[in-house]
Amino acid sequence: MADYKGIKGFKVQSLTSDPAASQIAGGAWSAGGAMPANKYQPFAAGTQTANLQAGGATTPPANTNQTNTSFEYDGTSWTEGGTLNTTRFGGTGFGIQTGAIAAGGAFSPSSTKAVEVESYDGTSWTSSTSLSVAKRGMGGAGTQAAGLTFGGSSPGSYLATTEKFDGTTWTEVGDMSTARFRLFSSGIQTAALGAGGITSPGANSVATESFNGTSWAEGGTMNSGRDGGGSSGLSNAALAFGGTENPPTVALTEYYDGTTWTEVADLGTARIDGGGSPAGTSSLALYAGGPGSAITEEWSAPAAYRPLNEGQVYYNTTSNALKLTKTSISTGTWASGGTMNQARLYFAGAGTSQSASIAFGGAIPGGDRDYTEMYNGTSWTEVGDLNTGREQLGGLTAGTSSATATVGGTSLQSPVTIVDTTEEWNGTSWTAGNNISYSSYKTQGAGTLTSGIAFGGGADPWAILDKSATYNGTTWSEAADMNAGKVSAAGFGASSSDAICASGENTSTAQSVTCEKFDGTTWTEVGDNNTGRQHIKGRGATASFGIVVGGSIGAPTYAAQTLTEAWNGTSWTEVADLSTGVTAGTSGGGTGVSAIYGGGNDGSPTAASEEWTAPIVNETVTVS
Repeated sequence: MADYKGIKGFKVQSLTSDPAASQIAGGAWSAGGAMPANKYQPFAAGTQTANLQAGGATTPPANTNQTNTSFEYDGTSWTEGGTLNTTRFGGTGFGIQTGAIAAGGAFSPSSTKAVEVESYDGTSWTSSTSLSVAKRGMGGAGTQAAGLTFGGSSPGSYLATTEKFDGTTWTEVGDMSTARFRLFSSGIQTAALGAGGITSPGANSVATESFNGTSWAEGGTMNSGRDGGGSSGLSNAALAFGGTENPPTVALTEYYDGTTWTEVADLGTARIDGGGSPAGTSSLALYAGGPGSAITEEWSAPAAYRPLNEGQVYYNTTSNALKLTKTSISTGTWASGGTMNQARLYFAGAGTSQSASIAFGGAIPGGDRDYTEMYNGTSWTEVGDLNTGREQLGGLTAGTSSATATVGGTSLQSPVTIVDTTEEWNGTSWTAGNNISYSSYKTQGAGTLTSGIAFGGGADPWAILDKSATYNGTTWSEAADMNAGKVSAAGFGASSSDAICASGENTSTAQSVTCEKFDGTTWTEVGDNNTGRQHIKGRGATASFGIVVGGSIGAPTYAAQTLTEAWNGTSWTEVADLSTGVTAGTSGGGTGVSAIYGGGNDGSPTAASEEWTAPIVNETVTVS
């Protein structure tokens, strides 16, 4: 019998592991050697292959189950080391296995805060200079001769204080911006990281701060606010794992590259209050113990990995599965983006990704409506204004941040005038283009500057239009009417012959779920949205792959929505929501893979924006 290779002329590549987006993304946790006894809230130091876990408790409550034992790990098994002079738990440790510090903490009775500091030489613990204030739950970083503690709690308060240690003396330096307790920490004395923790009873933080040896600066926010987990690595290459979201206890692992936190592979067992590997790396880390636990898990990220290559089909010999590497809109997420310079609503946008987007026009409280801003993936910058300030205008969404066009809208004249105006953007300034053959507002668009389409919208007096027109960069030409007129719908697509019109409003009070696709000749009804909304926005590189987001439903209140729906060419699926419901013409640019959604109305005009990213994933091929 002929085999697959003989029939098709090629063979599917066999791989022992899945491709990964980066070295860290290819990392995973595996079981290590169990400790000789349970450890909870220990003082941790060292690396994955030369680790130290000292003091702590065997099980909750810590103040009645304290221990002064130390365990040393060689990458395979644990052996007993020296005993602490002062039995305690819940402070901070840093340094290496043969040169460690255990600072602060608490001890019986009544979890009394400790000032004690001890140093370890690989054999025995020796008392060292005490902290200036008794405290527990601090962050720690550095070495035995160049260490750092920060944050924590003292009787009656959470702390923002930072103390440097030179091996003999503690010196107070710049405070953290936010006082916090039970935080994640990593790095060295002159480049440390503090993240998460508890900022007030019951409140976990997502905030990150970095220390340069003198002062703290705010960094990227964690994806999950939590406390009481483990850490490993440097300030610009750190891991934070486990902990509690108050509640629950989690297995989450996040990687920080100095700017952004990214979720990577989870721990095998969700745990809090174990000990990490402060002198370890983001490629090789360890997490040991927890409440009543002797478990050890080892994190390893491969030194060599196979990069993700979208469209690759391969056979994973380890999992015995045929797999496909593809973009997954269903697992896309929203994250905070840069703040716009102007809070606005009823405006339009275009762009090929979240890092190359443009937003223009709109209603701006107390100001003009001709503003244009560009987004570079980090921040918004004001650029050349429209020649005519307008709101409720349309844009050619697949245009680039250096070449797109506007159409229609309402002018600033009194009384308000619905216009047929077109303006073209060349990357620097707007110039007048030929006008469309009809005036409209709340119009939507798709395509590019040289192959665009505008459709739907409203006319005066109140009328909902089913018109559409195509643009070739010079002239508008009337195209086929839609099957049903709409205003405030979502539009996306690649060109004047590849466009989607989704949802919107089809009467003065009703939101529609119907969607139509244009092929250059005819509009055809396709799969309905799950939820009909108005003032909704769409982003997609083609009419077969995109998202619609935000909007409002329910006359007369028109509640702002967080909903995001993904289109696969056949049907719509609800995916990750915005963090805040937004309506009234919010816009930006991008595709179904990478987009920015900014401004609008979340109860009042806002300048906030959120970034959408759909990852490339390895998916098992199934046969039904």
